[in-house]
Amino acid sequence: MDIAEFVGAASAFIRENPLLGLIAGAIILFAFYRRPGLSFFVLSVIVLLAAIYYIIMSMSSGAVSEKKQLLKKSTVPQEILQIDVSRILR
Repeated sequence: MDIAEFVGAASAFIRENPLLGLIAGAIILFAFYRRPGLSFFVLSVIVLLAAIYYIIMSMSSGAVSEKKQLLKKSTVPQEILQIDVSRILR
């Protein structure tokens, strides 16, 4: 998932559910007001984990598409497709 898609989905969710958006915003602001040090630490951990997740997903999506391309290019030899049943039954 691209970052722009994530931001678009989050903003669409907030536009469709304004009450939940206001409640979440109020909770976040209250947490920053009460314990700013802990809130910044939690926010930085969340951002760090999101960045790691994004990097892993970007790398794996490239590998998956490359694997699909390699599988499309490969062909199965005709000798493998034509099995002689009489040899197996002997």
